[in-house]
This record gives sequence, C-alpha cells and structure tokens, in this order.
Amino acid sequence: MAYFYRMKMHYCIGLLFLLRSLNSFSQLDINGRVEDEADGRPLPSASVYFNNTTIGTNTDQQGAFHFTAVRLLNTALVISCPGYELLAYQPVAEILEGKRVVFKLHAKDQTVQNRLDFSDPLRKNWLNVFFSNFLGISEEASKCSITNDSAIYFVLGENKSSINAFADSPIVLMNSMLGYKISFNLEEFSYDVVTGENHLLGYSRFEELGGSKKMTSQQRKNCYFGSSLHFYRSLVSNQLYEQGFGTFINQSKKGSDYANLKNKHRVNSDPAKLHIEPISAQQILFIDSTNNFSIKMDQPLLVQYDKDPWPKNYLSQNGWTEGFLSKGVESNISFHKSPIGLSYAGVLSDATTIEYEGYWQYEKLANRLPYNYWPD
Repeated sequence: MAYFYRMKMHYCIGLLFLLRSLNSFSQLDINGRVEDEADGRPLPSASVYFNNTTIGTNTDQQGAFHFTAVRLLNTALVISCPGYELLAYQPVAEILEGKRVVFKLHAKDQTVQNRLDFSDPLRKNWLNVFFSNFLGISEEASKCSITNDSAIYFVLGENKSSINAFADSPIVLMNSMLGYKISFNLEEFSYDVVTGENHLLGYSRFEELGGSKKMTSQQRKNCYFGSSLHFYRSLVSNQLYEQGFGTFINQSKKGSDYANLKNKHRVNSDPAKLHIEPISAQQILFIDSTNNFSIKMDQPLLVQYDKDPWPKNYLSQNGWTEGFLSKGVESNISFHKSPIGLSYAGVLSDATTIEYEGYWQYEKLANRLPYNYWPD
C-alpha cells in the first residue's frame, strides 16, 4: 500500500484567494505594435502570443495587434518574427491597461558558427535524441508529427560530449491526439551523451486543430487529471484532498533511504524509516506581500496521486513504470528557488527553477496542455 496520509485541511485560503489582486482575474484589452528596432518599420505577420496558451494572434500590415478581454496567467507575452530575435515580455496589468505598447525587435545574426553537417543516418539519430527529450515518450508523443524538422540543426556544445540544437524558425508540431497545432520557438537545447543531462528552453503557441471535439475533449481530460497542472490548481483552490493528492516532505538522504523512494519496494516499507512526513497545503502555499500566491519550500516535496492516470497504462506497457506505485503515481519536486510565484491558474512564475522526478518527469511538450485549458 502507498503511504497516503489523507489530511483534509480546511482553512482560510478561500478568503485569501478572494483578497488577491484583481489583476489576475480582471479582463484586459491589449493594443500594440511590432516594429524593426533599427528603422521603426512595421513588422507584419509577426506572431504575438501568451506562452503555452491558445491566446495568440498575428500582426497586420501595419504591425499592429490586439487582444480583447484576456486574463493574465503569469506567463510571458512572446513576440516572434522570422529574421529577428525573439522577445519575451512579462506583462503587468497596470502598465498595459489603456495604453498602446510598442515592441521593437532586433534583427538576428544569420551566421551560424560550427554548424554540424551530419550524414542522413547520424542526423536521424540526433533528431531522435532531440525528439525524445523535446516531445517525450508518451502515447501523445507517438502520435505527434513535426512538419519542419529540416529547420532544426546541431552544433557542438561546450565540451566534446555535448551537443546543442537550434531552429531557424518555430518548430511546428501536429498533436493529433490532443487536437493542437503547436509552434515552438526553440531558444536552447543541450544534451550530454555521457551523463544524459539535457536542458530545454523555448516558448509554445497552441492552436486548435479540426477534428472530433468529443474525442479530443476526452483525451485532454485523460492528460490533465494527475498532471502537475492539475496538482498546482488543486493546491491553489485548497482541493488537494478532494482531487486525490497527498503531499509529503521528503527528508531522506541520497545514498540511503532516498533510493527507496524510486523503487517499488518503497510501498511496503516503514514510512518512519523513509523520513516521509505529511505536509498540508497551508504549509506549502503562502500569500506574499503583493497578495499573490507563492510556494516556499527548501526541501524536496513528494506528491502522490491516489488514482491511476490514463497515461500510466501506456508507460507501463512500454516498460517505463519500474518503481511506480501499484495504485496511483508519485512525483518528487525539487525547488531550486524559493519562494516561487504561483498564479490562480496553476502557473509557476519560473518553471525553470524546479525539477521533477517520478511520474511528472514524463511530462513533455507532446502531453502538455495549454495554461488556459480547463476540463469541462
């Protein structure tokens, strides 16, 4: 059995939730223009979108764009145009409200140093490495297609065992299973063949695909429940218990009991010996001085979900679930920065400062949902 200390904590976070700044909840109209930094020329057809959402548009012939009644989700407003450096801006309601903002893009240096000229088989191998870290190994990943992989190229990394990937234009992903077209602006990707360590940074614009809405709606729900997004939203809304989550402080030390957290024998072990201590939502989530949510954790957090999420079956069939709980799943979150902001929509202010192990380490672009997705 899993050690799932179910603590039903009721406290005043509901009231605090209402006391937060209304900026996160109020609808905002945004008017702007995108132009060349050097001469002020308007840049038509530039992509303007909120990162990892379906909220996006393109500039018109005068470089203008407009958003009507959008809610800020704690995610960057991204401006992308071929031949120019990408610009990512963290929007602030007080600055944008009632104003026309102008974004000036800097022309990109088109020269590429040390670009690797691979043979077709070797390039295919490196593309597979990239895609497994970029898309993941989920069922959704197996159903995805990249329409412009020719835009991806590789260069040598900082040492002989590492390699970096770049793209001349947004990588276009067709996710037929979840019903999204995703345009991904790749900023950084590195992979070390010796250690297996990898780093990925980029920005995603989601767009709806055609097809059966009933089928994609169910697939999205399958992907959502048990996900990290589901967890963070449950944390914010004080619904951890009701949504099936348990939270624990992982005080085990590496090289000893820590290893037991990652193997299937843990579920039959004594929790006292594993230094697993239940922790409530109010010990994790705080209201900061600006009336916004933040997570304050200086130790790894163990999160258990007491149901078998839909993707678990596919991972199990392909031999990726060694060490999983017999019922449900668990993940470890390491926080490299504290505190870290969390919006009402379950969006972290800087997701690059956390690291997942366990079930959530399989969350990649192919099985990621946009931040403005909510199950019916």
